[in-house]
Amino acid sequence: MSQVLQSIPSGHEQVSCVSAVTDQNPSYDDLLGAVEYLLDERKHLMQRLTFAERTAQEFCEQAGYANSLARTAQTSIILAKDQTKSERKSKAGVPTTWIGGSWLAPSESVLAPAETAWQDGNAQKALTMVTLLFQRHDITVSEDVHMNLFTSAILRASGDLAQAGKYAEDALVIAREADSYMLASKAEFHRGLCFLKQNRFAQAQWCLVLASHLEGHQDQIEANRVFADERRRNLGPSDPGRKFDLACI
Repeated sequence: MSQVLQSIPSGHEQVSCVSAVTDQNPSYDDLLGAVEYLLDERKHLMQRLTFAERTAQEFCEQAGYANSLARTAQTSIILAKDQTKSERKSKAGVPTTWIGGSWLAPSESVLAPAETAWQDGNAQKALTMVTLLFQRHDITVSEDVHMNLFTSAILRASGDLAQAGKYAEDALVIAREADSYMLASKAEFHRGLCFLKQNRFAQAQWCLVLASHLEGHQDQIEANRVFADERRRNLGPSDPGRKFDLACI
């Protein structure tokens, strides 16, 4: 019994032991601060991981988009080489002019009066004239396509983008049904300009690539394609103008 009592520290020694243990362990405030620091670091790491994930996703999307453009351009080159001579009529010696910044005249002879009216600054008169042409039953496929695109160009210049896009789409349908690559290319050119006006830059790029071999339009196509690409790159990842809509192909 006496040996047991001797092994128990005195009161002074007990206090000293407790004090020693307390000095060796961090306080509650220290532990709380450490936990808060770790939680804050975890938050920053998660933010960085999220950013990295979004960046990787964006790179994948851009790579897929670039591949699609490359494949389309390659297809366009092949089709351009295979097109018939009848669709590659030379206009050598015939002076051309751009009307409204997007219409190359002359096109079809049936549109000559309307083109002159628009060039003289009377877009409404030109629109009325081409509207009357739609009532005729003897127009050719080429005339029909050009009439739709001419109407689209006037409406686009006046700011009616919804109707302008509709006429360009109608022209594309007619050209595809006629299996005319050159007419389809011209329709794609005007579709691209409509998308450009609507700030749908990815879609505009796609159409302009499809139209890249349209005779007499190369400079306009390239200038607008570069502009669309620059504007698209400056948009945020979630901006609609940066997205490509497969339904519009």
